Amino acid sequence: MNFLDDNKNKIKKGDMKMEKTTLHYVHPTGLVLSITVSIIYSICAFFVGFWPVQTIKFFKYWFRGLDLSRVFVIPEMSLGTFFLGLILVILFFYISGAL
Repeated sequence: MNFLDDNKNKIKKGDMKMEKTTLHYVHPTGLVLSITVSIIYSICAFFVGFWPVQTIKFFKYWFRGLDLSRVFVIPEMSLGTFFLGLILVILFFYISGAL
């Protein structure tokens, strides 16, 4: 049985060789994952910073009635804690995506 390759040349079935291809590109995968999670982190920090009680109510409905207000303490947010958390989230998810 013969197969045709891209150049329309006939090759035999036993002569076909697989090319070594990269299945996982490390940098783009980690970069996209870290960017996506950093955007979600920033949106969440924005809502917790400006509307903490309403954000907890939203997540209460999202987690099927789990009362998060019993374990939630309104955090003291500053730019320093925001950026520290953002950098740690970016590093963690970049490494996770790269693995």
